[in-house]
Amino acid sequence: MLRLSDCPEVLDALRAAMAGWPVEVVEAEGAAPPIRLGREGRGYRQHSPALPEGLFLSTPTEAACSLIADLVGEYFDRHPDSIGLHGGSVEVDGRLMIFPAPHRAGKSTLTAAFAAAGFRVFGDDVLALTPEGEGMALGIVPRLRLPLPESFAPGFLDYAERHAGPADRRYRYVVPPRGRLASHGEVRPLGAVVLLARDEGAVAPALSRLAPGEGLLQLLCENFAPEVASEALMERFLPLMGQVPCLLLRYSEPLAAARALGEALSGPLPAALPAASLVARPTLSTGALPDGPWAPEQSVLDYPLDDELFLVEVASGAIHRLNPTGRLIWQLLRHEPLSPEELAELLGEHFGLPWVRVLEDVQALLAGLAAAGLVSPAGMVSDCP
Repeated sequence: MLRLSDCPEVLDALRAAMAGWPVEVVEAEGAAPPIRLGREGRGYRQHSPALPEGLFLSTPTEAACSLIADLVGEYFDRHPDSIGLHGGSVEVDGRLMIFPAPHRAGKSTLTAAFAAAGFRVFGDDVLALTPEGEGMALGIVPRLRLPLPESFAPGFLDYAERHAGPADRRYRYVVPPRGRLASHGEVRPLGAVVLLARDEGAVAPALSRLAPGEGLLQLLCENFAPEVASEALMERFLPLMGQVPCLLLRYSEPLAAARALGEALSGPLPAALPAASLVARPTLSTGALPDGPWAPEQSVLDYPLDDELFLVEVASGAIHRLNPTGRLIWQLLRHEPLSPEELAELLGEHFGLPWVRVLEDVQALLAGLAAAGLVSPAGMVSDCP
């Protein structure tokens, strides 16, 4: 609920931008609600729990943007069983393709391009993840940053003009035709997690497979659930990434990318997609490792996904990711405390490699795990759960 005072043009902008969100207008009475906006000079001032000192907004479009952010936050406060995912989402063949990404990564532009290509929009900035693991629309239309690059396809630029909604010098809402925007509360199962890589040198859109861990890491980073413990997020996201593919879309022009991705995902996923990786494995300094066996800290939870392992420190909520070799070392340490030399001997036998060659890598990994507080020399491990 929000209160608007002496600013009917802002109400008009909200109605257009929240085209799929049911809006009911009633006469104000009683105490003012937490979210409110009124005219101030040539602009408006908004107050909310997140803006106790108020925020001056100069245009109806800017006011609508800010109010929607607070309304979305209030929605998730009232529905703590849902998690807000930061990213675009569109429906392809009855399932949702979601693009979790940080600000200015191109997700809103790609979402609007999907609309121009004839697909149904579920959201360009936020999607609610239900307790059942489905995506729920909030009914908000895509918002583009202006000016649009002249390099975009004419068909996309024309669509953005024909379906232009509230706009100012910085932003323009794009209102899809009736039936092309999911209404608030509509749900669909997830079909794929797609990570975006804008590449101005890409001749044509290219789709490749990523390890499930790439998608899990992105979901853990791009959500609106700062109060939810890391282990609770892992338990929500881990089953999803075990069921849906994680893909990388490399592209330069959004409309061509939307058409290519929509065609590729309209049916079974092509089996011959090339594999890709986004993670550069860091080289860790070995430092000075104490002699003797090492063991995992008891306060660390582990979550396997495909051939990788994610570790969560319960106290801090920090999340760490191990590759297949790191996962094997962690499993060996979970079984019994081992020294670097013993680990190197076991791994050397497993991979058929010389002990000396493996030892340096084992020492580097243990040094990194120790620096992160994930392992300690045996006998010094904390008993705290």
